[in-house]
This record gives sequence, C-alpha cells and structure tokens, in this order.
Amino acid sequence: MDQIQPYPDLKGVYIQGLTQQQIIDRIPPPTKIIGFTCLFSHCWPLVHELALKIKTSFPEALLVLGGEHGTALPEHTLRTSPIDLIVMGEGEETFLELVQKMDAQEEYGHISGISYLKNDQYIQNCARKRITDIDDFPHPDWDSWSIESYIEHEQVTGINLGRSMPILGSRGCPYDCKFCSNLGMWTRRYLIRGGKALVDEMEYMSKKYDVQGFTFMDLTFVVNRRKTLDFARELIDRNIGIHYQLPAGTRCEAFDEELTLALEDSGLKNFAFAPESGSEEVLKAIRKQINIPKLLETVKIVLKTNMTIGCFIVIGFPEDSPTSMHKTAKLIRKLAMMGVHDVTISKFTPYPGSDYFRELLKNGQLELSVNDLAKVINFYSDENVSYSPHLTARRLHHWMLYLYTNFYLLSFLRRPWRLINNVFVYLTRGVEVTRYMRLFGELFHRRKKWKELAQ
Repeated sequence: MDQIQPYPDLKGVYIQGLTQQQIIDRIPPPTKIIGFTCLFSHCWPLVHELALKIKTSFPEALLVLGGEHGTALPEHTLRTSPIDLIVMGEGEETFLELVQKMDAQEEYGHISGISYLKNDQYIQNCARKRITDIDDFPHPDWDSWSIESYIEHEQVTGINLGRSMPILGSRGCPYDCKFCSNLGMWTRRYLIRGGKALVDEMEYMSKKYDVQGFTFMDLTFVVNRRKTLDFARELIDRNIGIHYQLPAGTRCEAFDEELTLALEDSGLKNFAFAPESGSEEVLKAIRKQINIPKLLETVKIVLKTNMTIGCFIVIGFPEDSPTSMHKTAKLIRKLAMMGVHDVTISKFTPYPGSDYFRELLKNGQLELSVNDLAKVINFYSDENVSYSPHLTARRLHHWMLYLYTNFYLLSFLRRPWRLINNVFVYLTRGVEVTRYMRLFGELFHRRKKWKELAQ
C-alpha cells in the first residue's frame, strides 16, 4: 500500500499498489481464465495496458472483463483491447457459470449476460435476470484479500472515523438520472438487504477484524423508509457499538424526524444528499427527481442531530448557463447559512453508459479513445473541456472555485467553533469529522507522504 507511482499524463493523480509487472508475476502459469474488473471508466487505460501485457505472457488464457466500463461499451472494448469476453452487469452467477462451462470444456455461447466476438462478429447474449435474494450471499471473503492493510492505511471512501471497512447494504438505484450509468449495469430495480442480515455481517466483521466503523458503498442507501428504519432499529436493539457513514450520497424523500433520530441512534455519523443543481430547469433536464423545498426541510431535521451532513453539486451540464450557476450559488449559500457541514462541487463529465454520453457521442462532441477516458477522473482540473455552450472550461473552473469559496467562507464565519473543534479532534484523535478535514489530512499528511514515496 506504500508503493506509489504517478499516473501517466494526469497531474496530481497517483497509482497506489502493485506495478503491472508485479501483478503479472503473481499469476500462476497454468491459469486458464484471468478476470479483470473496471468499475469506472477512468481506470480503463490502466486495465487496458495491463491486459495487453498479460495477453503477451498468457496468450492462451481467456481474458474476462467485468464492471461498469465493459457493460457500458462492450463492443468497443472487445474490438480495441485483448479482452476476450465481457460479463455484463451483475456478475456472480454469470462468471460462475462461465468458469464451470470452461472447466467442462463446454461452449459459452448460451450463457446469459455475456458479450464477445466470434469471427469478428459482435455477439451479445440475452441479459441475465437480476439476483433478488441478496440476503443469501455469503459474507465477503476478506481473508483472501489484503483487507488488514487497507484498514491500517485508512483506505476508506468518505471520512476517516477510525478502523473501518466497506460494506454493501443494497444494489442498484430506482432513479433515472441522465448523467448516471446505473441503468445498464443494474437496471432500475433497487434491492435492499434485510436489517438482520446486514447487522449480522457488521457484527461478524467488527469482531473478526477489530473494526468500529463501516463505510456503505451503495449507490443510494436510504430509499425504502420502512426497511431503512428496520435496519436502524436492529442496530439499536443489538447495541454492538459500531458507527457507519454513507459517503456516496443518498435520497432525502424517505427522511422524517422518526427515521432521522433512529439513524443517529444506530450510529450513523456522516452522509450526504445530492441535489446536483439549484436550477429547476437543469434538474428537469438531467431527470434528477428531487424537490428542493423538501430537501431543505430534510436538512433542517438532520441538523438538529449530531450527524454531519454534506451536499453534492455538479456544474457544467450541457444545459448549464450563467443564470443556472447563479441559482446554484444561491442554493449553496442557503445550505451554508443553514449549517450544512460540507459541499462537494464536481464538474460534469459524460460517463460511458449514461444517456449524456450516448447523446454527446452521437453529436460528435466526444471521441472513444483510451486517453480521453482517463480524463474523466480529473473533475477539478482547469484544463478539462466544457460541455455547456454557455460556459468555457476556464470559466467553469472559476465558477467551481467561486462556489467553494461562497460555501466555506459563509460556513466558517457563521460557525467558527466548528472548524476549531474539527481541527482539534483531527490533531488529537486522528478522526475526520467532515470532508474538508479529509482534504486537510490528504494535503498535509497522506499526499505529502505519497509524493515522497513516488520520488
């Protein structure tokens, strides 16, 4: 985990972990199937390069790709890389069936949920049905993974709340945002685990790995009010002494005072809502089904508790303009004055698998190339392109800085004791109460250490 390399051609981005040659050296010589995951497209250039090298070393092996990138661009991926086969969407049953048929030397042409090339013809088999009994899955096999190293190195999404590890409480998302790639990967069927099964896993992992915190990696966790309340009450009743966070953002519609208090009592420390924009016109265009007045009412309820809350904002949608940006700035100032602890402002990027990506590709505003896909990780660079005809890339970057300044200047001036307390907690206990303290830790501790290791 202490092995750091610069990411080629991306300033300020680093690769953590094994080199490509070290990965190849760990593959046993008789391996017949080599699986790759590419959860998001910004990793594809690295996966693509690794696949090329592995194919040279293992020319007879079947190279299989899973994850959102291959699901979003299956034919392009197969035609421009050494990948032999793609597992589309949910992969547990599909990959298991593939391995069993390969082991029995059977053809895999009738396996649901895969795509491949045959005699240079692209073939995509019928989609596999979603797995509905997600409570029946066994616990993740962390013993075969370097989980302890991840825990010790504080490799968590969100903020550092002490020894923590990831967990999944649901699959999919029932919404249809235009900028999201969820639909192709998971469909719009949302499934949440039962409260007992979820808390069983948390209790088991807490004891086994001596962790007190869990980071939920769900697309959106709070959708079904009744099931979320059941989960919170299960944690309260069992009193196992853990806490958790929802760093990926969640919906506000299910929240009321009863659910909010139950979530706090159950150990929820930090989460975020995702209004994305302060402009009703933009929200309608991106199909973000959110009611801003309802969001603000929910924020008021949450701010009566000791939980810390943030909001996610995206700027630079094709429909954005100076007018919509001013409306977003107004919303951000409102959130700061109310007492929201954090805001995360990212620049829009057309993600493969999203409707925006397909639309911009069709209009000739995008090109499918490995190098261009690497740029989607650079949300904060002033060099990225703008997809809004009303905002240049540099102007968009200035808007981002302006919005951040608006929020945090108002937030710190209105509640200066928060900043003092959060810095004190970080310096004395190493705990990050908010996302800006996470950035503080990154800038003055982790990244400094990484740069020294990368040199």
